[in-house]
Amino acid sequence: MSESRFCGSCGGPLHAGDAFCTACGTPVAAQAAPVAPPPAPVAAAPAPVASGEQILSVIGGLTLVAGFMGLKQKSYTLVITDRRLVFAELTKEKVTATVNAARDGAKAEGKGFFGQWGAQLKSSASYSEAYWQMSPDAALAETPGNWAIERSQYQGAKFRMGMSDENTNTPDVLTIKASTGKWKFNVGGSLSSVKKRFKEAGLA
Repeated sequence: MSESRFCGSCGGPLHAGDAFCTACGTPVAAQAAPVAPPPAPVAAAPAPVASGEQILSVIGGLTLVAGFMGLKQKSYTLVITDRRLVFAELTKEKVTATVNAARDGAKAEGKGFFGQWGAQLKSSASYSEAYWQMSPDAALAETPGNWAIERSQYQGAKFRMGMSDENTNTPDVLTIKASTGKWKFNVGGSLSSVKKRFKEAGLA
């Protein structure tokens, strides 16, 4: 069975063997082959909606004290956002990877032993700064030991200054309380700076 054809100029019917359109006289051979209609547009997948979660502060140098006599200790960086507090553990693997990356980068720049050593020291002291460039979700998922407290669960923080004299040497302590628990951290940096950051983030 022959396929029905129509003139591309006037739309009149064409029959097998026609050299010209019987309606308008346009030569059949001069007419372009019928063009297939364009495929129906495929609906694009919706772009991921940005959470809009904003990082307000990043505080490194916190050591979680737990267990009998505080013998269980782990280092953390606290990422404070407008929605939650994310605790990112500084694992040995992360320290090693950060230090190695800094060393390799310095080596690629042509720096010698001391330049590479300086880069390693600098990276280990500023590892927490990387969380400014990371989404809170990525920070939370980075290590299995990471966790978060929603701001709705947060109940307050206490800042206790340590003592240092010839007989006593105790660290500054940050205690965070939430409806889900209470955590005590030794502060490796300035306690007044930590308190200021909590205040600026609306948590103190």
